[in-house]
Amino acid sequence: MNAINEVINFEEIVKSCRVFNPNETMLQLRMQPMKFMCWGATKFTVDNMRNPKMLRFYVSGMKHKGHVYIFLNGMDLYDVYITTTKGTIIDKSDDMGLYFDQLTDWIDNRIEKTERHAW
Repeated sequence: MNAINEVINFEEIVKSCRVFNPNETMLQLRMQPMKFMCWGATKFTVDNMRNPKMLRFYVSGMKHKGHVYIFLNGMDLYDVYITTTKGTIIDKSDDMGLYFDQLTDWIDNRIEKTERHAW
């Protein structure tokens, strides 16, 4: 379930996620402003303002145009899904999750960074 080339099942993922502060996650992403700006990130969505378990936004990068979903798993690590606008999973973080300091680079490598622009 929730494998690459499947449509993301938001309800299934949320069952095993923790409530987190999406504003803190946004600050984390913006700590590398040049990368964040290049994504063309818009349409930020939180699933539930009282108990948020998901942050979603649209990106328009060089390699990918679609959505990025961010969840916080039970180990306090981020689970990230890169999807099309229709919700088909293109890529996802491994089952262990990502540490906060890996989040921006991991996303950037999948939606923006190309061999030509390997800075």
